[in-house]
Amino acid sequence: MERRIERALDHEEGALDAILGAKIDSVGSETGATGGGQAAPAHGDVEAAGSGQAAGPVHPDASPHASGPDIIGPARIAMGNLDRASLLAAIIGGAAFLALAWLSLLIARPETHISPVWLPNACAAAFLLRAQLRNEVPFLLATFAAGLAANALVQLPDHIALVFALANVVEIIAVLVLTRWVVRGQSDMNQLPDLARFVWAGGLVGPALSALITVPVMGSGLDAILRGATSWFLTNSMAMVLIVPTALLLFDRVKGRRTATPAHPAESLALLIGGMVCTFLVFRQIYYPLMFLIQPITLMHAFRLGSLGSALHVGAVAVVAGAMTWAGLGPIAAAGGTGGMTELHLLQAFIAANFLTGLPVAAILAGRDRMTAALEAGKRQIDLLTDNITDAILRYDMDGVCTYASPSVSAVMGVPPETFVGNPVTARLHPDARDRTMQALGRLLGGISETERVTYRRFYDSPDDTAVFLEANCAVVRNPQTGAREGVVVAARDVTERVELELLLTRARHHAENAAQAKSAFLANMSHEIRTPMNGVLGFAELMLQGDLADDQRRFAELIVQSGRSMMTLLNDVLDLSKIESGQFTIDRAPVNLHDSLAECAALHRLAAENKGLTLDFAWAADEEPDQGGTAAQLPWIMTDGLRLRQIVLNLIGNAVKFTETGHIQINCTVTPNDVQVIVTDSGIGISPDRLEAIFHPFTQGEADTARRFGGTGLGLSISRHLATLLGGRIEVESRPGEGSRFTLILPATLVQPPTRDEPVEPVKPADLPIATRILLVEDHDINRLLMTEMLERCGQDVAVAHDGNEAIAMVIDSIMRGRPYDLVLMDVQMPDCDGYAATRAIRGEGIGPGLLPIIALTANAFPEDITAARAAGMQGHLAKPVAFAQLARTLQRWLPTRIVESGQPAATTTPAARASLLARSPQLITRWQARRSEAADAVRAGLTDGLFTQPASNPCTRRDQIAALAHKLAGTAALFDEPELGQCAAALERALKRGEGAARCEALAQDLLALADGVNSADTQRAGGSSN
Repeated sequence: MERRIERALDHEEGALDAILGAKIDSVGSETGATGGGQAAPAHGDVEAAGSGQAAGPVHPDASPHASGPDIIGPARIAMGNLDRASLLAAIIGGAAFLALAWLSLLIARPETHISPVWLPNACAAAFLLRAQLRNEVPFLLATFAAGLAANALVQLPDHIALVFALANVVEIIAVLVLTRWVVRGQSDMNQLPDLARFVWAGGLVGPALSALITVPVMGSGLDAILRGATSWFLTNSMAMVLIVPTALLLFDRVKGRRTATPAHPAESLALLIGGMVCTFLVFRQIYYPLMFLIQPITLMHAFRLGSLGSALHVGAVAVVAGAMTWAGLGPIAAAGGTGGMTELHLLQAFIAANFLTGLPVAAILAGRDRMTAALEAGKRQIDLLTDNITDAILRYDMDGVCTYASPSVSAVMGVPPETFVGNPVTARLHPDARDRTMQALGRLLGGISETERVTYRRFYDSPDDTAVFLEANCAVVRNPQTGAREGVVVAARDVTERVELELLLTRARHHAENAAQAKSAFLANMSHEIRTPMNGVLGFAELMLQGDLADDQRRFAELIVQSGRSMMTLLNDVLDLSKIESGQFTIDRAPVNLHDSLAECAALHRLAAENKGLTLDFAWAADEEPDQGGTAAQLPWIMTDGLRLRQIVLNLIGNAVKFTETGHIQINCTVTPNDVQVIVTDSGIGISPDRLEAIFHPFTQGEADTARRFGGTGLGLSISRHLATLLGGRIEVESRPGEGSRFTLILPATLVQPPTRDEPVEPVKPADLPIATRILLVEDHDINRLLMTEMLERCGQDVAVAHDGNEAIAMVIDSIMRGRPYDLVLMDVQMPDCDGYAATRAIRGEGIGPGLLPIIALTANAFPEDITAARAAGMQGHLAKPVAFAQLARTLQRWLPTRIVESGQPAATTTPAARASLLARSPQLITRWQARRSEAADAVRAGLTDGLFTQPASNPCTRRDQIAALAHKLAGTAALFDEPELGQCAAALERALKRGEGAARCEALAQDLLALADGVNSADTQRAGGSSN
């Protein structure tokens, strides 16, 4: 029965573990012992007098109701500080021992001087097991002295009295030590293991040990020794097993450490009195051996009164049976005949049998009650949790059938628990969740996994017809004994709000990704749209500078170039910042000559510093300077991105020049084994300490009026810090207002060997430049075609023009077939119908390789991925718009059969006077622009008349797309002819048409464009009429 209760406890705890994922602390289960103490029939000798009583310590694991004494050594005898309580207990204990010894002698029969039990040792041991004295040695000495005194009262010889007193003390110590050693904590006679261990220690070992000590004084013959030692053992053993358990149980009941029996006090009293009466009636007659009637009564006491009631009953039976037997009545007296030893042995055997019938059974029943109470407590805990937990708890067997559903199912699932019990899991699954849930259940039941988590849609939606989502934590339930799978327990909860939030987050992520893609596309388009007109501005300005200009005209042209380059710098900064923030910025590491790079940066800003009256010095912390005999191999080369390093240093030096009115600018560089430090120090306006971090934020400068006084966008330092981080370093700043600033760029010192370089080739002189090398220019924008043609012709080249990719493919193949191939192709990338990438791939597909025909990309998008895409398509180089004359010359020098270089003097075939008209906006260029403007205006006007802008685009090849393409070309060129408002309006119309904005918006933009175009046309007509007059 105990095992079944234990299994039930384990089963309940296992279920709770599976439900909650954590074990609930519960009352420890009891394990019944199979062995029991054996009490031999006792035989007492009146000569064996003297015993002691000592207060004993508790085990270190004892109950926390009282602080335990100091247990010293393996003997487990309290030997702590000697206090008043220990001395008082020793005095009272010695007196009590003497009194109990005298009482034991009184109950002996006069004719035999035999006592059935020896009380002093048992009472002393019981007291010591509960008294918790700090020092038990005085008590043991007092019992020894009391034993000597008791033996003297019966006039025993001194040596016998000494041995008997010593034997009693040894017995008490042995019982204490063994009981404390084998029992964890205070011994509990309600527990069968503790009772059995005490019977072994107090009923067998202790009395046997003391009996062995008395052997030398028991007599001279073997028969006398055996008879005396046996009498000693039985007498003391009987006292131990009768008195100590009863005393411990009574003490625990008085202290409230044990629960009361289920019987009412009146019932308990009636049972005890009835038991004594029955015993009296059995022992009152001598004719029938009716002692077997006592055992059922003892069992009834064990079932109804528990261990304490059973112990009291056994003691009462022993008292009544002994008294009646001593009086010569009862079955034992009748069977003994002449009395003496035989009667005593039978009496002791009867008492021992009655003890073994009562107390072990009572202990087993107490253990059962404890386990039952633990089971009920565990069940109450489970019921409390399942009744109040917010999760729905369900259990399914190995067939997937629900065997339990908690009350919380109603709130979570929307239906009563009875709806699930007895039904398979598939009966209440939403179609959207069926496959996922059954797969998880299959993995659990099939042994593939131990736990699963499934989020699914509930079978029933909410009352307002919105979907309800549940999250189920599933775990395998195992048999606590065999470990076999018994089913699955599920804890489900409502996670509708979380799922809705996750859906919102998913949508937000998609929106963010789309926004990032739109931002990238916008950056690419903005780069193209700005670089395309700037190509014309800077290109024509540079061409103007190469002509014969008056001083004022030259100064104006130089200002145009300077302003254009400033705008391109701003554009590059904005694009760089956007690329960095979007994580699309790439670092190209290569060996970099640190000294030359920094010296070049300093040289680029030295002229601007000198123009402001500043001194700009560059100090190198190496042992040798290049002009002092140091070679390139001796100067440090580091592995980094040289372009980005120069960008950072140029920005730091540029800021120093810009914000310094008087004084100096110092650039220092030190190289250590760990890092490279580039320090830029100035004597400028300085920065407030509370603004040192803000200056690294985009569009932020040191003070509020700094931008008005010195200009700038506030992007440089932000980009520089990001670039330094990408290079593995950082930027530090120290500054005070009016005392200047100190910026330190710290980068990792990854030193490398300088790369091997080819011997420099002397540039070809202008007289050696090739004349009329065949170049194919592929460009769809007419103004850019005109500009590039002019620049190429100034380089002495013969230029052929293709308007799109298809025409370029045909012209290249035709030139190969005629045996007059082109020497170079300049290919615009973004063109309608067939772009530059497709055209290049088609040309390479015809077997025309780079060795026969190099192709250079022309594009307004200057991102690294654009260069990579151009090379992947089969192009050999890249020219970013706006194309500078120097860049074009270097490209031609690199790829044409004969190298050319940019020269300060025009080529021999170039006549400056012949080009002056073009530089001043030649009539041919103006006429072509006016035609392009009129073409776009007519197309927009026709679209308004036909209601085109109110019709959605059905396919890519619509009139809307054609108008958008015309507006695109108009937007990129209008600013070159002093018509920026028209260009802005055309750009806005293009964006509106491509984005599919509303009809009202498109019509308004179209009308604005027509108004601007018509106004400009009228002005042109008036100017033409005035000039004709």
